[in-house]
Amino acid sequence: MKTRILKPEDRLIVVIDVNKKSELTRLLSAVGGKVTTVKLGLEMIYSVGTGIVDIAKSFGYRVMLDTKLADIPNTIKGASGAIAGLGPSIVTAHILGGKKMLEAAVGAMEEHSKKDHNIRPLIFGVTILTSLDDRDLSAMGFKEGYLPTVKKLVGIALDAGIDGIVCSPQEVEPLRNQFGDDFYIATPGIRLAEDSIGDQKRVNTPEEAISSGADMIIVGRSITTKEDIGETIDIYLKKIKCVL
Repeated sequence: MKTRILKPEDRLIVVIDVNKKSELTRLLSAVGGKVTTVKLGLEMIYSVGTGIVDIAKSFGYRVMLDTKLADIPNTIKGASGAIAGLGPSIVTAHILGGKKMLEAAVGAMEEHSKKDHNIRPLIFGVTILTSLDDRDLSAMGFKEGYLPTVKKLVGIALDAGIDGIVCSPQEVEPLRNQFGDDFYIATPGIRLAEDSIGDQKRVNTPEEAISSGADMIIVGRSITTKEDIGETIDIYLKKIKCVL
């Protein structure tokens, strides 16, 4: 369930996934407080450690901790309680782990947060990675293609009580039409029209994603590899504002 009104700076999440603490702090500084949330991913977690959450928060950012949880419910219950103690604002989990796993994550984070008198981290369910297309899914046994598959996963996630989902921009409008507006949608695979798509297969521009119903767009290399990171962020924010 959505809990707050989002400003433009809340809607752009900048990905920082590097393998050195010095590079993390450089990029946090370069972002310049222009957005409220940064996403810290697996390379960062395993290279530098979970202290990255405190580092990012010390710069004034909320943290989307991209843990992509996926395991049996009991294991996820224990892990989720520990993750809640780190103080991220958003945590990701693979919906393919199933409804009981997602419920275990929600319950453990709720319990831990109440004990520490903190707000529970939002849990966003990862649907199908944007590096995959219909051919990839077919090879893995998902014969219906990505949109029907994503719809099934979103239904499971919402029944489990999670707060939002992560999907490609192409699925946003169909998901809004079927499931409504009372949950967050965050979309990776976002590029400016002039950018290379890299290893992504299902991409779109920031203004098209927001217009389709996405609450947040998640952008990494298209921002962090630019010479002037702050200027590039301003371009993204301007494109978001023009469609709100």
